[in-house]
Amino acid sequence: MEFDKAVKELELLIDTLERDGDERALLLLQLVDDIHRPAIELIMAGEAEHPVANAVLSMYDLAPVDEQIQVEEALDEVRPYIESHGGELELLGVEDGTVHVRLSGSCHGCAGSAITLKRGVEDVLKERYENFKEVVAHEPDGTEVAEEQNGGGGAQLLQIEGLTKPDAAPAPPAALKRPVFLDAGTLDDLAPGQMKAVESEGKSILIVNVAGEPYAFRNACPLDKSGRLTLDGGRLSGNVLVCPWHNCGYDARTGKRADNETEHPDLAVVPVAVRDGLLQVAVNVA
Repeated sequence: MEFDKAVKELELLIDTLERDGDERALLLLQLVDDIHRPAIELIMAGEAEHPVANAVLSMYDLAPVDEQIQVEEALDEVRPYIESHGGELELLGVEDGTVHVRLSGSCHGCAGSAITLKRGVEDVLKERYENFKEVVAHEPDGTEVAEEQNGGGGAQLLQIEGLTKPDAAPAPPAALKRPVFLDAGTLDDLAPGQMKAVESEGKSILIVNVAGEPYAFRNACPLDKSGRLTLDGGRLSGNVLVCPWHNCGYDARTGKRADNETEHPDLAVVPVAVRDGLLQVAVNVA
């Protein structure tokens, strides 16, 4: 809309709101003014780098976005998944599109960490960080991440070039469990957009396929304290898993609430891996 026309439309809207006495709408206009006025004053004074001015400019994509902040905000989307299993993800730096991170906790040396990086960290960085080229993972002790065996299968982990591996890696803390992956069917049996419940180690696990990538959760709505109301009778709508009992929605990739009801608990995430077409879940840390 042209500037002059927008000004006239705004004046007409204000007159209408004042006539109708809609206090909420008038308060909204006042808040917009309270936000923009100090920012404009700072910009006129040549202080466009001031946080207040920069924040308003960023609303309109008129200010350069700090890459470090942009990447941190992207990583915040996958941290709940990693932290739910005793792991930690730390951003070490961003350099020419290469994101350096450190995996620690139960992710240290875990064969599933490469899958987490590929499906979780890389995907969210590709989506949220336009200059993304690659992610490089560093272990807490500065060693490379090597290929390991877990549960009879192998998963190729990220190699950190130029670093050497000690003769014996330190043992993980006793309080942290190393995920043990058990077979749970095949990926070919679960088409994109579908979900299925499987039993593993006496626990019911719900596996969902979102755009060709599997994710797994405890098959119980967290709103049900008894744990008897399962989710496999619900529906998968895009990236949202809808509970058949309470109609609450969860992000089918992270387990977080997808309906702004953040005061309610999230889904219990279960680590899932794909090896040679086989689906495997680690219920021992779920």
